[in-house]
This record gives sequence, structure tokens and C-alpha cells, in this order.
Amino acid sequence: MKSNKRFAIIAVVLALALFATACSFSVSTANIQDAIMTNSIDADGKPGEEVVSFPTDASILYVSAKLRNAPDNTQVKFVWTYVTDNQKLGEIVVDSGDISDRYIYSNIEPTVLLPIGDYMVQIFIDERKEPDATVKFVVVEAQTKEEVVSSAYLEDTHMTTAVDDNGYPVDSVITLPTTGTWYVSSILQNTQPDTIITYTWLDTNGNIITSYDFDPQGDADIYIFGTLELNSEAPEGQYRVEIYIDGASAPAATVDFTVSKKPVVTSGFKLYSQQAGGYSFEYPGDWLYIEYLDNMAVLVYPDEYSVVGQGDLNAVYVYKDEGRASSYTIDTLLQAWVDETSEEGIENYVYDAQSVSTIGGKDYAAFSYYWTRGEYQLITVDVLLLDGADFYVLKLVVTQDNYDMLYPLFEHMAISFEIL
Repeated sequence: MKSNKRFAIIAVVLALALFATACSFSVSTANIQDAIMTNSIDADGKPGEEVVSFPTDASILYVSAKLRNAPDNTQVKFVWTYVTDNQKLGEIVVDSGDISDRYIYSNIEPTVLLPIGDYMVQIFIDERKEPDATVKFVVVEAQTKEEVVSSAYLEDTHMTTAVDDNGYPVDSVITLPTTGTWYVSSILQNTQPDTIITYTWLDTNGNIITSYDFDPQGDADIYIFGTLELNSEAPEGQYRVEIYIDGASAPAATVDFTVSKKPVVTSGFKLYSQQAGGYSFEYPGDWLYIEYLDNMAVLVYPDEYSVVGQGDLNAVYVYKDEGRASSYTIDTLLQAWVDETSEEGIENYVYDAQSVSTIGGKDYAAFSYYWTRGEYQLITVDVLLLDGADFYVLKLVVTQDNYDMLYPLFEHMAISFEIL
């Protein structure tokens, strides 16, 4: 099935918590599941309600997860980071004891007001260099007693190009294309049992395109999103989406955005488009590329991370494979890819993970493994997208010491990938 396999590379779980690594190619059965931020922990260590934001005056913040298949005395490290200021808040190591499957948690108790912004907690098993799970949350302005809201309200409302499997926005944009699907994202707070959200989309003349209701079913402190799927090309211009709560006369949030035929490219990135392969994607603006049009392929790489004599290391290889997937679903395509990779005799091959995720309406299959080439210890990441009888491959092969720097950029390239 595999063609164009000129670079021996293969892949990790795509979508924002991604990648359980092993130290020096050691393999542990332990893994992390259901990592969340929560407002409480009971006597048995079980979490309360999941939350995605805390006020600046929060007295305690909890992160909880399930530890599965852990050998005795597995060490689990929680690292708390204030992302907005790139400041490490602290870390704690928990010993699993002799229970292989259990809830684990960490907490911080601020002694001063927390700064507003983005935060995350990374969870590491033993000495793994990459987090087994990453939980993101935000800190927002605390309300005074006079400002306490007795009904539902919205925070952080903005347009985004897509949402992940958890409903989280993948970015924040002000310009959207004339075709495809438009997304608006918010955090819904203080939901009441009968709260109803209404999305109203307005065209360039202020006329209603469509209006519809969403029932959060009483869930509070969650990300919600509305979509407008376009059946034809929309005129360029200024549009608006209004979000109402419980039929109020005034919107709880309003977002104005621009629609343009010109490709919308994320700041700091450039758009690569190939007619031979029929695809496009965003890549970092300071990276270089080499085209292989006969193979409908392109190699994209950062010159500063190039390895002399090893041109495929610390690089991304993208190509189209025509007519080889007519009998596959995204799941069977992934499994065939994994099976064939394991039979290729790759040096010190160690399977890591595989998964299928839906982001922005596209199904991504992803697979990762560890391997070596001489003195180089490598991580390989493949992302597959199925299109009828054809499929597309985005490959990252990276030295372990450069993974933290290059993987988030590769993830952006994959999420921005479009079939023309």
C-alpha cells in the first residue's frame, strides 16, 4: 500500500494532548486517561465537575486523571505552567503505590490573586520527556459580590477555523474563507437547568442567514460552539454572529468577522499550495521547502535544525497517494499502515500510539513510533487523511531533543491541511 516511502517515518496522536513518550526507548504499560481540571476531589480521589476556567481569586485548583496499567510505585509528575507569561508555577510527583488503576490528582493553593490568562498542567509518567497528558484552562477576572451573575453568561467568544474533539477552539481568527464551515467558540458559565443558547448569523447587509438553538443540558463552565456550513460561496465582506441566552432581547456576545476569497493564513505562517497533488497547508514562515512534483510531494524543513547528511531528519514530508485506498475506511487504512510499518525492519522500532480524531470536520488517522538511525534517537509521526480512493500523508521525523520545538508546528500544518 505504501508508496513514496523514501523517508522512514511514522506518527503520533494528533490533537492537542498527544503523545505518551518512553525514556530511551523503554516501554511502560502505564498510561493516563480522562485528565481534566475540576472544582473538587472527594475522599476517594474522584474528581467533581470538569471546569475549563477559574477566577483570579480561586482558593484551590485541582487537576485529576485516571492512571491505568501502572506497575508498582509508578512515579507521576504534574507540572503547572502559566502559559501566557511562560512561567512555571511548580511541580509535584505522586507515587502510585501498589494499585495499578486509580485516580490521581494534583492541586495548587494560590496565596495571591492569579494573573489572568492561559494555563496548563502537563502530566508525565516516570522519566518520560513528553507529557502523557496536557490539560489547558484559563483564569478570568473574579466577580465582586455586587457583580455575581445569577444567570448564564459567556466568556472568550471568538471565531476559529475549527474545533477539536473536545469542542475546544484550535485558534482565534478574524477572517474566514468564502467556502467551508464557519465556527464561533465561547465558554459558557453558570448554566441554569433550562438555559438555551441561540446562534444568529447575519450577512453583509445585516440580514439573518440562519438562526438556531442549542441546549447545553445544564452543563456549566464548558466550551460551546456554533457553526454555519456554507452550501455555496459566500460574498466577501463583513459578517456578524450574535449569541443570545434564553431569548433575551440583547445578545450575550457579538462577533464581527471578515470573509475573503484570499487565503486566510495564520500570523507567522505561509501557505503552500500544490496543484499536482491537489492540496495546501500552512507552514512556518521561516522554513524552506523542496518540491517533488512527479511524486505529488514536498519536503518542508527548518534550516536551523537541519542535520548534515541527514536531509529527512527534523523535516516534514507531505504527499498524495492515488488510487490505493478504494477499499479502506480511515480506521482500516490506519491499521494497514501500522501493520506494514511494524514489518519493515526499522532499526530499534518501538510502537508508541495510534488514533483517529475528527478536527474541523476532517478525520485524521495518526500513528507514532520510536526508532534509531546510527547515533540518532528519533520520533516519527504520520498523519493520514482519506479522500475516496486516494489518501494524503504528512510525515514528521524528528530527533528527540527537537521534538518539543517542532511537533507543535507540525500539528498546525496538519490541522491547516486542505484538499483542493
